[in-house]
Amino acid sequence: MKAILVDDEQMALDFLEHLLREHNDIEIVDKLTNPLSVKENVMQTNPDVVFLDINMPQVNGLELAEQILEMNPNIQIVFVTAYDDYALSAFEINALDYLLKPIQKERLKKTMKRLAQNSPLVTEHSSTKQDRLLLSVCGSFSIKKENGETELVSWRTSKVRELFHYLLHNKERLVRKSLLIELIWPGLDPEKAYAQLYTAIYHVRKALKHYPDYFKLENMTEGYILSTQNVDIDMELWQQKLEEAPPITQQTIKQYLEAMEYYTAPYFDDYDYWWAENDKIRLERLWYRTAMQIAKVYYSVSSYDKAKEWYKRINERYPEQEEVHFSLMKLYSFINETEKVDEQYLFLKHLLKSELATTPNPEITSWYKQWKKYHM
Repeated sequence: MKAILVDDEQMALDFLEHLLREHNDIEIVDKLTNPLSVKENVMQTNPDVVFLDINMPQVNGLELAEQILEMNPNIQIVFVTAYDDYALSAFEINALDYLLKPIQKERLKKTMKRLAQNSPLVTEHSSTKQDRLLLSVCGSFSIKKENGETELVSWRTSKVRELFHYLLHNKERLVRKSLLIELIWPGLDPEKAYAQLYTAIYHVRKALKHYPDYFKLENMTEGYILSTQNVDIDMELWQQKLEEAPPITQQTIKQYLEAMEYYTAPYFDDYDYWWAENDKIRLERLWYRTAMQIAKVYYSVSSYDKAKEWYKRINERYPEQEEVHFSLMKLYSFINETEKVDEQYLFLKHLLKSELATTPNPEITSWYKQWKKYHM
Protein backbone atom coordinates (compact mmCIF):
# COMPACT_ATOMS: atom_id res chain seq x y z
CA MET A 1 0.00 0.00 0.00
CA LYS A 2 1.62 3.26 -1.17
CA ALA A 3 1.31 6.26 1.13
CA ILE A 4 1.99 10.00 1.03
CA LEU A 5 2.42 11.89 4.28
CA VAL A 6 1.46 15.58 4.40
CA ASP A 7 2.15 17.90 7.34
CA ASP A 8 3.61 21.41 7.45
CA GLU A 9 5.68 20.40 10.51
CA GLN A 10 8.76 18.33 9.60
CA MET A 11 8.97 16.81 13.09
CA ALA A 12 5.39 15.56 12.87
CA LEU A 13 6.13 14.02 9.47
CA ASP A 14 9.21 12.26 10.75
CA PHE A 15 7.35 10.86 13.77
CA LEU A 16 4.49 9.52 11.60
CA GLU A 17 7.02 7.99 9.21
CA HIS A 18 8.74 6.31 12.16
CA LEU A 19 5.47 4.76 13.32
CA LEU A 20 4.50 3.61 9.84
CA ARG A 21 7.89 1.94 9.24
CA GLU A 22 6.81 -0.69 11.74
CA HIS A 23 4.11 -1.82 9.29
CA ASN A 24 5.47 -3.97 6.48
CA ASP A 25 2.40 -3.59 4.28
CA ILE A 26 2.89 0.14 3.64
CA GLU A 27 5.39 1.95 1.41
CA ILE A 28 5.97 5.65 2.01
CA VAL A 29 6.47 7.15 -1.44
CA ASP A 30 6.78 10.76 -0.30
CA LYS A 31 6.66 13.15 2.65
CA LEU A 32 5.48 16.69 1.97
CA THR A 33 5.57 19.83 4.08
CA ASN A 34 4.20 21.99 1.26
CA PRO A 35 0.50 21.21 0.77
CA LEU A 36 0.44 23.12 -2.52
CA SER A 37 2.50 20.38 -4.14
CA VAL A 38 0.27 17.52 -2.98
CA LYS A 39 -2.00 17.29 -6.02
CA GLU A 40 0.91 17.17 -8.46
CA ASN A 41 2.58 14.52 -6.32
CA VAL A 42 -0.60 12.45 -6.20
CA MET A 43 -0.81 12.51 -10.00
CA GLN A 44 2.79 11.30 -10.28
CA THR A 45 2.83 8.60 -7.60
CA ASN A 46 -0.81 7.41 -7.55
CA PRO A 47 -0.84 6.52 -3.83
CA ASP A 48 -3.37 4.25 -2.11
CA VAL A 49 -3.61 6.43 1.00
CA VAL A 50 -2.77 10.00 2.00
CA PHE A 51 -2.14 10.86 5.65
CA LEU A 52 -3.17 14.50 5.69
CA ASP A 53 -2.81 17.14 8.39
CA ILE A 54 -5.88 19.33 8.59
CA ASN A 55 -4.48 22.44 10.24
CA MET A 56 -1.99 23.85 7.75
CA PRO A 57 -1.47 27.59 7.18
CA GLN A 58 -1.51 27.52 3.37
CA VAL A 59 -4.57 25.38 2.69
CA ASN A 60 -7.51 23.79 4.46
CA GLY A 61 -6.79 20.08 4.78
CA LEU A 62 -10.42 19.12 4.31
CA GLU A 63 -10.66 21.03 1.04
CA LEU A 64 -7.40 19.53 -0.13
CA ALA A 65 -8.72 16.06 0.70
CA GLU A 66 -11.80 16.43 -1.44
CA GLN A 67 -9.66 17.79 -4.28
CA ILE A 68 -7.51 14.65 -4.04
CA LEU A 69 -10.63 12.49 -4.13
CA GLU A 70 -11.83 14.35 -7.19
CA MET A 71 -8.61 13.29 -8.94
CA ASN A 72 -8.93 9.68 -7.76
CA PRO A 73 -11.97 8.66 -5.68
CA ASN A 74 -10.30 5.38 -4.70
CA ILE A 75 -7.55 7.08 -2.70
CA GLN A 76 -8.09 6.66 1.01
CA ILE A 77 -7.68 9.69 3.24
CA VAL A 78 -6.57 9.60 6.87
CA PHE A 79 -6.94 12.98 8.53
CA VAL A 80 -4.44 13.92 11.22
CA THR A 81 -5.32 16.60 13.75
CA ALA A 82 -4.35 17.84 17.18
CA TYR A 83 -7.91 18.84 18.04
CA ASP A 84 -10.27 16.17 19.35
CA ASP A 85 -13.41 18.34 19.28
CA TYR A 86 -12.62 19.51 15.77
CA ALA A 87 -12.26 15.96 14.55
CA LEU A 88 -15.37 14.60 16.16
CA SER A 89 -17.77 17.46 15.49
CA ALA A 90 -16.56 18.88 12.19
CA PHE A 91 -15.68 15.75 10.24
CA GLU A 92 -18.69 13.56 11.00
CA ILE A 93 -16.81 10.68 9.44
CA ASN A 94 -16.00 7.23 10.73
CA ALA A 95 -12.98 6.37 12.88
CA LEU A 96 -10.97 5.16 9.88
CA ASP A 97 -10.60 8.68 8.62
CA TYR A 98 -8.78 10.55 11.37
CA LEU A 99 -5.90 10.22 13.83
CA LEU A 100 -5.33 12.47 16.80
CA LYS A 101 -1.94 13.95 17.62
CA PRO A 102 0.14 12.76 19.31
CA ILE A 103 -0.50 9.56 17.38
CA GLN A 104 -0.62 6.43 19.51
CA LYS A 105 0.79 3.12 18.21
CA GLU A 106 -2.30 1.11 19.14
CA ARG A 107 -4.61 3.63 17.49
CA LEU A 108 -2.50 3.57 14.32
CA LYS A 109 -2.69 -0.24 14.24
CA LYS A 110 -6.49 -0.03 14.16
CA THR A 111 -6.36 2.49 11.34
CA MET A 112 -3.97 0.33 9.33
CA LYS A 113 -6.24 -2.68 9.77
CA ARG A 114 -9.23 -0.70 8.55
CA LEU A 115 -7.25 0.67 5.62
CA ALA A 116 -6.36 -2.86 4.55
CA GLN A 117 -10.02 -3.89 4.74
CA ASN A 118 -11.20 -0.80 2.86
CA SER A 119 -9.83 -1.71 -0.56
CA PRO A 120 -10.81 0.34 -3.64
CA LEU A 121 -14.53 0.19 -4.20
CA VAL A 122 -15.78 -2.26 -6.80
CA THR A 123 -19.41 -3.17 -6.23
CA GLU A 124 -22.39 -4.64 -7.93
CA HIS A 125 -23.67 -1.11 -8.41
CA SER A 126 -21.17 -0.39 -11.17
CA SER A 127 -22.69 -0.70 -14.62
CA THR A 128 -21.55 -0.38 -18.19
CA LYS A 129 -21.73 2.98 -19.87
CA GLN A 130 -24.44 1.67 -22.18
CA ASP A 131 -26.84 1.37 -19.26
CA ARG A 132 -28.90 4.38 -18.22
CA LEU A 133 -30.09 5.44 -14.81
CA LEU A 134 -33.45 7.04 -14.06
CA LEU A 135 -33.28 9.42 -11.13
CA SER A 136 -36.51 10.08 -9.31
CA VAL A 137 -36.93 13.48 -7.67
CA CYS A 138 -40.67 13.04 -7.20
CA GLY A 139 -41.33 12.84 -3.48
CA SER A 140 -38.12 11.17 -2.33
CA PHE A 141 -34.90 10.60 -4.24
CA SER A 142 -34.15 7.18 -5.68
CA ILE A 143 -32.26 5.61 -8.56
CA LYS A 144 -33.77 3.10 -10.97
CA LYS A 145 -31.60 0.95 -13.21
CA GLU A 146 -32.58 -0.29 -16.66
CA ASN A 147 -33.41 -3.72 -15.25
CA GLY A 148 -36.10 -2.10 -13.11
CA GLU A 149 -34.20 -2.38 -9.84
CA THR A 150 -34.67 0.66 -7.59
CA GLU A 151 -31.94 1.79 -5.21
CA LEU A 152 -32.12 4.24 -2.32
CA VAL A 153 -28.87 6.08 -1.69
CA SER A 154 -27.59 5.97 1.88
CA TRP A 155 -26.35 9.43 2.85
CA ARG A 156 -24.04 10.06 5.82
CA THR A 157 -26.22 12.91 7.15
CA SER A 158 -29.23 14.93 6.03
CA LYS A 159 -26.87 17.82 5.23
CA VAL A 160 -24.87 15.62 2.85
CA ARG A 161 -28.10 14.54 1.19
CA GLU A 162 -29.30 18.13 0.79
CA LEU A 163 -25.93 19.17 -0.61
CA PHE A 164 -26.16 16.51 -3.33
CA HIS A 165 -29.79 17.35 -4.07
CA TYR A 166 -28.97 21.04 -4.46
CA LEU A 167 -26.04 20.28 -6.76
CA LEU A 168 -28.37 18.05 -8.80
CA HIS A 169 -30.96 20.84 -8.81
CA ASN A 170 -28.26 23.02 -10.43
CA LYS A 171 -26.51 20.33 -12.46
CA GLU A 172 -24.07 21.45 -15.16
CA ARG A 173 -23.83 24.87 -13.46
CA LEU A 174 -21.27 26.30 -11.05
CA VAL A 175 -22.57 26.46 -7.48
CA ARG A 176 -20.47 28.75 -5.32
CA LYS A 177 -19.14 27.51 -2.00
CA SER A 178 -20.32 30.69 -0.29
CA LEU A 179 -23.87 30.02 -1.48
CA LEU A 180 -23.77 26.45 -0.21
CA ILE A 181 -22.59 27.69 3.19
CA GLU A 182 -25.40 30.23 3.36
CA LEU A 183 -27.93 27.68 2.21
CA ILE A 184 -27.08 24.61 4.30
CA TRP A 185 -25.05 25.92 7.25
CA PRO A 186 -26.46 29.41 7.90
CA GLY A 187 -25.25 31.17 11.02
CA LEU A 188 -22.35 28.78 11.58
CA ASP A 189 -18.87 30.12 12.25
CA PRO A 190 -17.19 30.43 8.81
CA GLU A 191 -14.27 28.17 9.66
CA LYS A 192 -16.57 25.44 10.96
CA ALA A 193 -19.01 25.97 8.10
CA TYR A 194 -16.33 25.43 5.46
CA ALA A 195 -15.10 22.37 7.36
CA GLN A 196 -18.64 21.01 7.24
CA LEU A 197 -18.87 21.77 3.51
CA TYR A 198 -15.62 19.99 2.65
CA THR A 199 -16.60 17.03 4.78
CA ALA A 200 -20.03 16.86 3.16
CA ILE A 201 -18.45 17.00 -0.31
CA TYR A 202 -16.16 14.17 0.80
CA HIS A 203 -19.21 12.05 1.65
CA VAL A 204 -21.01 12.97 -1.56
CA ARG A 205 -18.00 11.68 -3.48
CA LYS A 206 -18.00 8.47 -1.44
CA ALA A 207 -21.67 7.92 -2.27
CA LEU A 208 -21.17 8.66 -5.96
CA LYS A 209 -18.33 6.15 -6.23
CA HIS A 210 -21.10 3.55 -6.58
CA TYR A 211 -22.00 5.16 -9.93
CA PRO A 212 -18.69 6.05 -11.61
CA ASP A 213 -20.10 6.22 -15.15
CA TYR A 214 -22.92 8.60 -14.30
CA PHE A 215 -21.78 11.47 -12.07
CA LYS A 216 -18.83 13.84 -12.15
CA LEU A 217 -18.31 16.32 -9.30
CA GLU A 218 -15.72 18.97 -10.18
CA ASN A 219 -14.06 21.28 -7.67
CA MET A 220 -13.62 24.70 -9.24
CA THR A 221 -11.86 27.64 -7.60
CA GLU A 222 -15.03 29.13 -6.13
CA GLY A 223 -17.45 26.23 -6.16
CA TYR A 224 -18.57 22.90 -7.59
CA ILE A 225 -20.14 21.60 -10.77
CA LEU A 226 -22.09 18.34 -10.79
CA SER A 227 -22.38 16.81 -14.25
CA THR A 228 -24.32 13.72 -15.31
CA GLN A 229 -24.13 11.35 -18.23
CA ASN A 230 -26.25 8.33 -19.17
CA VAL A 231 -28.80 9.73 -16.70
CA ASP A 232 -32.47 10.67 -17.03
CA ILE A 233 -34.48 12.54 -14.38
CA ASP A 234 -38.19 11.75 -14.13
CA MET A 235 -39.24 15.39 -13.64
CA GLU A 236 -37.26 16.49 -16.70
CA LEU A 237 -38.66 13.67 -18.84
CA TRP A 238 -42.18 14.63 -17.78
CA GLN A 239 -41.73 18.28 -18.73
CA GLN A 240 -40.01 17.39 -21.98
CA LYS A 241 -42.78 15.02 -23.05
CA LEU A 242 -45.46 17.59 -22.25
CA GLU A 243 -43.59 20.28 -24.21
CA GLU A 244 -43.19 18.01 -27.23
CA ALA A 245 -46.79 16.77 -27.22
CA PRO A 246 -49.32 18.29 -29.67
CA PRO A 247 -52.49 19.95 -28.31
CA ILE A 248 -54.47 17.48 -26.24
CA THR A 249 -57.35 15.77 -28.02
CA GLN A 250 -58.96 12.33 -28.03
CA GLN A 251 -56.30 11.28 -30.57
CA THR A 252 -53.30 12.62 -28.63
CA ILE A 253 -54.38 11.96 -25.05
CA LYS A 254 -52.28 8.79 -24.88
CA GLN A 255 -49.10 10.87 -25.11
CA TYR A 256 -50.24 12.91 -22.13
CA LEU A 257 -51.10 9.83 -20.11
CA GLU A 258 -47.63 8.38 -20.77
CA ALA A 259 -46.01 11.66 -19.76
CA MET A 260 -48.02 11.91 -16.54
CA GLU A 261 -46.70 8.54 -15.38
CA TYR A 262 -43.35 10.22 -14.70
CA TYR A 263 -44.85 12.67 -12.22
CA THR A 264 -45.75 10.67 -9.13
CA ALA A 265 -45.30 13.27 -6.36
CA PRO A 266 -44.24 16.91 -5.94
CA TYR A 267 -40.61 17.89 -6.47
CA PHE A 268 -38.41 16.73 -3.54
CA ASP A 269 -41.59 16.71 -1.48
CA ASP A 270 -40.26 14.46 1.30
CA TYR A 271 -37.48 16.87 2.32
CA ASP A 272 -39.08 20.29 2.77
CA TYR A 273 -36.31 22.21 0.99
CA TRP A 274 -37.16 25.89 0.86
CA TRP A 275 -34.92 26.36 -2.19
CA ALA A 276 -37.06 23.85 -4.14
CA GLU A 277 -40.34 25.53 -3.25
CA ASN A 278 -40.68 27.78 -6.30
CA ASP A 279 -40.07 24.91 -8.71
CA LYS A 280 -42.38 22.66 -6.70
CA ILE A 281 -45.21 25.20 -7.00
CA ARG A 282 -44.58 25.74 -10.71
CA LEU A 283 -44.53 22.01 -11.44
CA GLU A 284 -47.61 21.35 -9.34
CA ARG A 285 -49.49 23.98 -11.29
CA LEU A 286 -48.40 22.33 -14.52
CA TRP A 287 -49.61 18.94 -13.26
CA TYR A 288 -52.93 20.46 -12.21
CA ARG A 289 -53.54 22.15 -15.58
CA THR A 290 -52.60 19.01 -17.49
CA ALA A 291 -54.72 16.73 -15.31
CA MET A 292 -57.72 19.04 -15.73
CA GLN A 293 -57.24 19.01 -19.51
CA ILE A 294 -57.17 15.21 -19.50
CA ALA A 295 -60.36 15.02 -17.44
CA LYS A 296 -62.13 17.52 -19.71
CA VAL A 297 -61.16 15.63 -22.87
CA TYR A 298 -62.53 12.40 -21.41
CA TYR A 299 -65.73 14.20 -20.47
CA SER A 300 -66.06 15.70 -23.96
CA VAL A 301 -65.87 12.26 -25.60
CA SER A 302 -68.33 10.71 -23.12
CA SER A 303 -65.68 8.65 -21.28
CA TYR A 304 -67.35 9.53 -18.00
CA ASP A 305 -65.71 6.89 -15.85
CA LYS A 306 -62.24 8.03 -16.90
CA ALA A 307 -63.21 11.68 -16.49
CA LYS A 308 -64.50 10.90 -13.01
CA GLU A 309 -61.29 9.04 -12.17
CA TRP A 310 -59.13 12.01 -13.11
CA TYR A 311 -61.32 14.58 -11.38
CA LYS A 312 -61.19 12.48 -8.21
CA ARG A 313 -57.39 12.20 -8.44
CA ILE A 314 -57.16 15.96 -8.75
CA ASN A 315 -59.66 16.47 -5.95
CA GLU A 316 -57.68 14.25 -3.58
CA ARG A 317 -54.51 16.16 -4.37
CA TYR A 318 -56.04 19.63 -4.30
CA PRO A 319 -59.13 19.48 -2.07
CA GLU A 320 -59.16 23.28 -1.79
CA GLN A 321 -59.69 23.79 -5.54
CA GLU A 322 -63.40 24.62 -5.93
CA GLU A 323 -63.20 24.22 -9.70
CA VAL A 324 -62.59 20.48 -9.30
CA HIS A 325 -65.50 20.03 -6.88
CA PHE A 326 -67.76 21.90 -9.28
CA SER A 327 -66.65 19.74 -12.23
CA LEU A 328 -67.38 16.59 -10.24
CA MET A 329 -70.79 17.90 -9.19
CA LYS A 330 -71.77 18.61 -12.80
CA LEU A 331 -70.42 15.23 -13.92
CA TYR A 332 -72.37 13.38 -11.20
CA SER A 333 -75.48 15.29 -12.20
CA PHE A 334 -75.05 14.43 -15.87
CA ILE A 335 -74.69 10.70 -15.18
CA ASN A 336 -77.58 10.77 -12.68
CA GLU A 337 -75.54 10.05 -9.57
CA THR A 338 -77.61 12.55 -7.62
CA GLU A 339 -76.48 11.48 -4.16
CA LYS A 340 -72.90 12.14 -5.15
CA VAL A 341 -73.81 15.72 -6.13
CA ASP A 342 -75.09 16.38 -2.63
CA GLU A 343 -72.11 14.67 -1.03
CA GLN A 344 -69.63 16.66 -3.10
CA TYR A 345 -71.25 20.00 -2.36
CA LEU A 346 -71.61 19.33 1.35
CA PHE A 347 -68.02 18.11 1.53
CA LEU A 348 -66.83 21.31 -0.17
CA LYS A 349 -68.94 23.46 2.13
CA HIS A 350 -67.60 21.77 5.25
CA LEU A 351 -64.02 21.89 4.00
CA LEU A 352 -64.09 25.61 3.24
CA LYS A 353 -65.73 26.42 6.55
CA SER A 354 -63.35 24.36 8.68
CA GLU A 355 -60.15 25.14 6.81
CA LEU A 356 -60.64 28.65 5.45
CA ALA A 357 -63.65 29.99 7.37
CA THR A 358 -65.41 30.80 4.12
CA THR A 359 -68.22 29.50 1.88
CA PRO A 360 -68.32 28.06 -1.65
CA ASN A 361 -68.08 30.34 -4.65
CA PRO A 362 -71.49 32.03 -5.33
CA GLU A 363 -71.57 30.47 -8.81
CA ILE A 364 -71.30 26.99 -7.32
CA THR A 365 -73.91 27.70 -4.65
CA SER A 366 -76.31 29.18 -7.22
CA TRP A 367 -75.88 26.17 -9.51
CA TYR A 368 -76.41 23.77 -6.60
CA LYS A 369 -79.62 25.52 -5.48
CA GLN A 370 -81.00 25.44 -9.01
CA TRP A 371 -80.08 21.78 -9.34
CA LYS A 372 -81.62 21.03 -5.96
CA LYS A 373 -85.03 22.38 -7.09
CA TYR A 374 -85.30 19.61 -9.65
CA HIS A 375 -83.91 16.83 -7.48
CA MET A 376 -85.93 17.05 -4.28
